[in-house]
Amino acid sequence: MALFLSAKVKAHSLTGRITRPLLQAAFKAVKRNRGAAGIDKVSLKMFEANLADNLFALERDLKNGSFEPLPLRRHFLDKGGGKFRPLGIPAVRDRVAQEVLRRLLHPIFEPLFHEASFGFRPGRNCHQALEWAMKYHDEGYRVVLDADIVGCFDNLSHRLIKEAVAAQVADGNILNLVEKFLRAGVMEKGVFKPTTVGTPQGGVASPLLANIVLNYLDWQLHQLG
Repeated sequence: MALFLSAKVKAHSLTGRITRPLLQAAFKAVKRNRGAAGIDKVSLKMFEANLADNLFALERDLKNGSFEPLPLRRHFLDKGGGKFRPLGIPAVRDRVAQEVLRRLLHPIFEPLFHEASFGFRPGRNCHQALEWAMKYHDEGYRVVLDADIVGCFDNLSHRLIKEAVAAQVADGNILNLVEKFLRAGVMEKGVFKPTTVGTPQGGVASPLLANIVLNYLDWQLHQLG
């Protein structure tokens, strides 16, 4: 089996699908999710106040390949017990661009995901995952493996992410956009830190990118029974 499952035909012309209605829908999704401003201190309200011009500029830059995301603003989420989870807060403009990317990639990869995968997928939830587990129990299985990939989002290989996306997508502009988001870096206490690994928690497209890579693990486990 190839390193990544591949559709019969790669997607070539995703850039042409970047339209004003897509950008408007992406902004509405970002607005629903709310969230704080990024390092440019532009809030959702400020971005929306000049929405037409902002979306026009974003559409232009995404299409001609000149778009460059800003570094993420680092925020630490207290998990208790002295543990903190690092989050990266993108600028509003970059969140809209990531949502555009997510909406372009999702229809391509969703049909390839394993039927036993439930995390970060539309129309799927924890209750359905429990029903799946109970189905196996009813079939006579009695052993459960509870495993966790430590710091999964933060430790995903950029090479693997890019290879997994490129297995289905042949649009160079979109592949470059994925790479730009991965290496955007973070600003922490006024200091820029480059990102050479991981897809930061807090990024709109990060759950999808993680699922794209982990889909290979799902199918390997499937093949091994």
